[in-house]
Amino acid sequence: MLRINTFKKYPFINATKIFLTSRCLNTLGKSKPSTNTIDNLEFYPGKSSMIRLEEFYDNTLSDNLMILSYKDPRTEGEFIKKRIKQHPPLTKAAQDVDNPFKKNRPPIKPRGGKKTQPVPPPQSHETIPRLDEIYIHCMIKQAIHNKQHLLSGLMALQCITSERPNVVYSKTGVANWKLRAGMPIGCVVNIKGPPMYTFVDKLVEIVLPRLKEWYGVPLSSGDGNGNIAMGFPSSALSLFPEVEGNYDSFPLMTGFDVIFNTTAYTDHEARALLSGFQIPFNEKKRKRRNI
Repeated sequence: MLRINTFKKYPFINATKIFLTSRCLNTLGKSKPSTNTIDNLEFYPGKSSMIRLEEFYDNTLSDNLMILSYKDPRTEGEFIKKRIKQHPPLTKAAQDVDNPFKKNRPPIKPRGGKKTQPVPPPQSHETIPRLDEIYIHCMIKQAIHNKQHLLSGLMALQCITSERPNVVYSKTGVANWKLRAGMPIGCVVNIKGPPMYTFVDKLVEIVLPRLKEWYGVPLSSGDGNGNIAMGFPSSALSLFPEVEGNYDSFPLMTGFDVIFNTTAYTDHEARALLSGFQIPFNEKKRKRRNI
């Protein structure tokens, strides 16, 4: 009786209930057609699973790196002070925008003439080092006499990275090498995301175990900002499965350089990250053979 009297006293409650019920039935009956279907010309399958190395980093390696790269507040403060001391800030006259001697002149570099190093922010889960991007570069000296030799390097880099490389042109001329400014001399490709982890997986699991007379990356490698570069001979390029299966399609094999750009602020953290991906580092320097 209380419920009937309520509906009679407040008729808008009953009307609202009927309206919402009809609205829900219409919504269920008229479902929106899915645009991302196989029959659609703009169908995109999307990401179905994570790359093996990417999943390994998210589940295992990132936790280990957080512990290995931890600094207590005192050590972290000393490290930041050392970075600031190595690269002192500009003087007040250089920072003054209204200074008449600064107008129409290039910006003044920091004092000391050294390469600037970034000052790390306070430690958190966002400062854990991770791979940002990879640059793969190869220089083909035979392209000085015949530009068609560039095609071998371009096709090889595109096969092993699944990305289209760019041609590198010389900035200056060298008379002894018969090189002029503006001549195509090499190629470079930049990879990020899943293609980056796929390339590292092939490099570690297939190429490095089969590479002869390679003693690992020296511990002295690095630019001080967490970027590490390493070079490989021409025999390493033929060990990639995409190139090895079509070896006759590449008339020229060349060596290549790989540059790992990480979000680490020191070379120690970058080496710990790459060693977690099973890239070997050698502490001893290779002895030269006396011929």
